[in-house]
Amino acid sequence: MPSLQQVQDAARAAILPFIVKGLIKDNTVGELIDLKSIAKELNIQIKLDQKLKDLCRIIIEKDSRHPTIYLNPNCDTKTKHTFVAIAIAEYILTPRRVSDPGIYYDLFFLDTIYSQKHNYFMLLSTRLAFPEETIAQLEDHLINTDDFVNNCSYLPQFIRCCVSNSSALFLISNFSELGS
Repeated sequence: MPSLQQVQDAARAAILPFIVKGLIKDNTVGELIDLKSIAKELNIQIKLDQKLKDLCRIIIEKDSRHPTIYLNPNCDTKTKHTFVAIAIAEYILTPRRVSDPGIYYDLFFLDTIYSQKHNYFMLLSTRLAFPEETIAQLEDHLINTDDFVNNCSYLPQFIRCCVSNSSALFLISNFSELGS
């Protein structure tokens, strides 16, 4: 007989793809997705942390049981936006990994970001930042990539991680809790 936790995990896995797909659709604004709004709807707080030595950390706070993304205030805007997308994807796909002590992201992580473009959390994080249509246009060179990179609030190496033909619904259905 399955435990209560197993039943809850199965129920979560069954409805989560539809919730996330709806969040993406409802928060799409032109060629981008409003990540702050998605974070708010998922009860994820975003804070600057003067003491943070790494670039970003996501953790589920013990007192509130809500996830919090801590950003190093010395990071530029593009780095902050990139890490918010990645951290939200990690939380959606592997919430247990986000539990204490959380997940830390450093400069070495950023150096390897492009090599991880087919990783489950990277595929979802790009979909949390850009609609499928924008990703397809980038990959098919229907959008001038250099102009898009220069005018976008995400790091160039993150934008270049966009890979089409991987829907968020498929990703969440098949990879939720992978690695936890």
